[in-house]
Amino acid sequence: MTSWPRVLMACACAIVAVPASALDVVIKDVRTPASAVTANIEVRDVLPDRFRKMLDDGGMLHLRVEAELWESRPVWDRLVYPAIVRMFQLGRTRSSREISVSDSGGSTQTYPSPPNPLPVAIELGSRGRITASARYYVHVMATLGTLAEKDVADVGDAVFGRESESNGLGALGRRVFRTVIKLSDYLQSVSAEATTKKTPGSYILRP
Repeated sequence: MTSWPRVLMACACAIVAVPASALDVVIKDVRTPASAVTANIEVRDVLPDRFRKMLDDGGMLHLRVEAELWESRPVWDRLVYPAIVRMFQLGRTRSSREISVSDSGGSTQTYPSPPNPLPVAIELGSRGRITASARYYVHVMATLGTLAEKDVADVGDAVFGRESESNGLGALGRRVFRTVIKLSDYLQSVSAEATTKKTPGSYILRP
């Protein structure tokens, strides 16, 4: 017969074994403030403990956020738009210990500590493809991890020319190339995903 002290000790060990933080995704809202359907997403615990040391040692981390809008049907659900991917690069700034977050659109923001949550707004596609009477849901997957930076840079140089030599088209090509990095390109990573409940199109189409 198992004694209560042993049971309590086992429970305590199980609690200690749970990670202090883990990547998480929350889809806050899906609506149409203008001509495009936009998913407002929060990536929480964007820098889990296992990756923090990599950043502290001068490494770079890449966050990939992929969103899909599906129409719910009786037999086969339909993907309304092609999957949209946003890429973010996380690192330490040279002048301080702040966190730098750069996105694939070319903007960079700095934070005194890892942003928690990190808000991400993704435009999924034109509102013209949404029917008020149909029902829809959004699926989002976020992946944080490391990449072979040299390999990515070498392939980009071969296709689009070196960054110092790239014209406007070449620079655009480099950004697009880095945006479509796939999950298989990560050396090590952690992922999280979320799916909204089935929602009427009339709700998504509201301003």
